[in-house]
Amino acid sequence: MSNEVYANGMELACKAGQGKSICALPDVCFTPPQTPATPPGVPIPYPNTGMASDTTDGSKTVQISGKEVMLKNKSYFKKSTGDEAGCAPKKGVVTSKNTGKVYFNAWSMDVKFEGENVVRHLDITTHNHASVPGNTPTWPFIDQGAFAKGGPCSKEKKAEEDACAHLDEDDKCKNKKCQQARRCMLVPYSPEKSKGQGGCCPGQTPHHLIEVHCFTKVGERESADRIRGFSKYDDNKAPCVCCDESSRYEGDHGNMHAIQGMCERNCMNPDGPRSQMGGDGSWDYGAAKKGALAAHKETFPKSNCRDQCLEAQLDAYHKQIGVKDDTTKLRADRSPLTEEQKDIGASALG
Repeated sequence: MSNEVYANGMELACKAGQGKSICALPDVCFTPPQTPATPPGVPIPYPNTGMASDTTDGSKTVQISGKEVMLKNKSYFKKSTGDEAGCAPKKGVVTSKNTGKVYFNAWSMDVKFEGENVVRHLDITTHNHASVPGNTPTWPFIDQGAFAKGGPCSKEKKAEEDACAHLDEDDKCKNKKCQQARRCMLVPYSPEKSKGQGGCCPGQTPHHLIEVHCFTKVGERESADRIRGFSKYDDNKAPCVCCDESSRYEGDHGNMHAIQGMCERNCMNPDGPRSQMGGDGSWDYGAAKKGALAAHKETFPKSNCRDQCLEAQLDAYHKQIGVKDDTTKLRADRSPLTEEQKDIGASALG
């Protein structure tokens, strides 16, 4: 049962909750047999799962349903499951553990209990810890969230697992079906490797589904000068889809810009300046999402990503940085497009 206590529109992680971080991959552990050819055992990647019911060292005075709440850098899930077979003496290749702890690597920036930031569903975790770092890459925390069973991304998660789970990291980047499935899973523009965050493969370009200029002043992408109300926006952390390595005028990347750019122009005063806050009055977060979803579907049709899945991931980030709802006004910019891109965008948008 849900506890329905929220921070930034997302349910809090707590010991009384039903949340879980499921099938974090790869949790590589040395596994018997130990042979002369593989003296420490065979390194095998396992899916690793942690449960909110194993919350440890949570809040003392603030409780949900009579039990502790997870806190930044203090609380953890005391155990994880799924890698029990990786029981050769060395165990995890990084941590020398199996069934280790689960720690959070993200949290609410402005909601605190007992002076510590609280953590929520869709905040990322690392698994099978003895200490820092963990033995897995970061994986979204799930509690009534995008990848939970029956959630808006449950089918996409299953498709990604079926296509990618049996591959090592290099092969995942080379495997066409795996890459198609992973286009449904949005990644930060600049993943924090020290936290185990994953990003795009070498040779790919991350593209913001809600473009950076929507939140920044003209010409200020590289600075911290954000539009009023969006001071927390960080383009390095914002959700992206991985496109082929190309300029904004070519390939997958150019196709995304073509469709999103024409969607944006349709919401602008054609006789107005290049930069228009709110465009003609209709350029808001909802319109930007609509363009992003249309561009993604047109550019990556074989990925079969449902709008509800992409939208859940976009909302999970942008509603933390100042977007209140779909009517929140954004900055529109008549970014340059080639004539071919204009035709592509107009055709895709009907």
